[in-house]
Amino acid sequence: MKLSKQSQAFLEDLRLYLFTSGKNEHEIEEIISELKDHLKQAEANGKSVDDIIEGTPKEYMQRIAGEMTLDWKSWIKYIPILLICLLSYDTLSNALNGGIRISLLELSGNIIIFILFSLMVIVIFKHVASTRLSKTTEYTWFAIIGGGPIFLYIALIYLDRLIATPIITFTTTGTIIAIVLAIAALIGFSIWSKTWITIIIPVILFLPDLILNQFQFNESLQSVASLVITFSALVGYLYVVNKKAKK
Repeated sequence: MKLSKQSQAFLEDLRLYLFTSGKNEHEIEEIISELKDHLKQAEANGKSVDDIIEGTPKEYMQRIAGEMTLDWKSWIKYIPILLICLLSYDTLSNALNGGIRISLLELSGNIIIFILFSLMVIVIFKHVASTRLSKTTEYTWFAIIGGGPIFLYIALIYLDRLIATPIITFTTTGTIIAIVLAIAALIGFSIWSKTWITIIIPVILFLPDLILNQFQFNESLQSVASLVITFSALVGYLYVVNKKAKK
């Protein structure tokens, strides 16, 4: 028997909620499989998912998550990997802008933005998964995810210009080595994770500037155009990722 669209959507949201709550992926699939069987039986008897969960979807998801333990080992291993990817993005960004010069403020700011972005993704994805939202509201949350880091990076750039901190400047040889290592790290992560995300994100971040640099735009217009293109592409990509994650 095939589940109704309501039940399928609920299972997809539950999977996303538990995953962003730091639960073990194998245990998540076991719970989803067990609940799927219950929903099939319930629908065969004329009941809906609301009759099974006894409360709001958020209350049910919180109850299930509370009964499961945090899978710290699986999550901690991602932290150094993601930090390396972040440094790789920053390295490529600096290289494309005329050379690698990293200030202490820029380095620490990137790490802080990474932490804030990770927390924002977890909180928003959990909210979207556990709350019945209109499409407009859902798109608004994705826009916040996509635009938040961009505006934080812009703020960091201006802050870095105002506050002088020690700067590390790479030589030509050092720059080439850093670029090669950064590209190798992103490709390696892409192969390991079996996803194109570490290839797609640099394209979204850097390709607009590379293309716009070929035209005779003034600096202000180019900055705005680059921001709009990057923001739109990132929001679109996050929306596609979310739809695939649910499926």
